[in-house]
Amino acid sequence: MTTTLINAFIIPKEKEEDFLENWKKTTDHFSRKKGFIEALLHRNTGVGNQTFMYINIAKWDSKETWDRLHTEYRPTEYHIEGVKGHAACFEPVIHVEYQGDG
Repeated sequence: MTTTLINAFIIPKEKEEDFLENWKKTTDHFSRKKGFIEALLHRNTGVGNQTFMYINIAKWDSKETWDRLHTEYRPTEYHIEGVKGHAACFEPVIHVEYQGDG
């Protein structure tokens, strides 16, 4: 069963460019590995809670694949001083779609 990785990042403002550069390196590495499906990096718009500057949402073929590949290769963005990632894999429980009433 596919799994969704959600990784919320706390990043010091002065480290944002370093983070983005390293996130791209990490994603380039994983995008070449069997079991990786896709990744989307979202930036906080400043509306609402601003604890996390970026949220990575990635699809993997399984939580076991994600765990194995992240054990073999430590993402480089974690080596940046002050950057803290909060990663976990999730599976769908409820799915709701637009019903077209307005």
